[in-house]
Amino acid sequence: MDQHDQEFLEKQLRAINGAPPRAGVIIVTMLIVFLAGMTLGGLLAGSTGKLTRVAANDMAPAPSIMQ
Repeated sequence: MDQHDQEFLEKQLRAINGAPPRAGVIIVTMLIVFLAGMTLGGLLAGSTGKLTRVAANDMAPAPSIMQ
């Protein structure tokens, strides 16, 4: 490989090997996507206006074994 080939290869590899993304940018992007998904999910699920009964609210207290 002569000097011209080496320079050409370095020029090609420079375009491929960009700067690595900063960790802060990735974290902020993930947070924005998460919050947007939660908001969109809340809007799409909507509210029917009725109260939803949860099974845990209907349970009777367990009798105490130690008396």
